[in-house]
Amino acid sequence: MKMTSTYLGEIEVDESKIIKFPSGIPGFSESRQFVLLELPDNPIFHILQSADDANLAFIITDPYYLYQDYSFELEASTLEFLNIKDRNDIAVYTIVTVNKPFEKSTINLKAPIVIHMKENIAKQVVLQKEDYSSRAPISQPLHEKEEN
Repeated sequence: MKMTSTYLGEIEVDESKIIKFPSGIPGFSESRQFVLLELPDNPIFHILQSADDANLAFIITDPYYLYQDYSFELEASTLEFLNIKDRNDIAVYTIVTVNKPFEKSTINLKAPIVIHMKENIAKQVVLQKEDYSSRAPISQPLHEKEEN
C-alpha cells in the first residue's frame, strides 16, 4: 500500500508490517496503526509513522544503545494485552524529542514503546519507576561515559 511519511514522502509499505496500537499512543489515541521505518543511513534511529495520519510520526530509538543498564518489568496485564510469552518476541523503543543542537535531544525512558514483533501489536507503557525520566539526555557527558 502507498502512504505518505512525514520524513520520507510517499512510500510503499507492506500491509503485513502495520503495527496496531489498540489503545493508541497517549495523546494520539486517534491513530492506532503505525509502521516502523528505517531512517536512511542511520541504524540507531527509526521512524514510527502513523498509517492513519501522514502528519504524525515519531523518531524512536532502541534505548539500550544509549542506556545499557535500562531495565523494567512489564505488568501481568501488559504481558497479557500484548500476548507476550517470550522476551525474544518483543522490541523496545523510546520516543526521541529532537532538539537543536542534536546533543540537546532527549529520550523518553519513562514511557517505552513495547512491540510484539511477531504479532505486530504494541503499547506505550508508562512505567511506575521513578528512576527514569521522560527527558533523559540523548548524550551523557563524557566523564559519565568514562566512569561506566
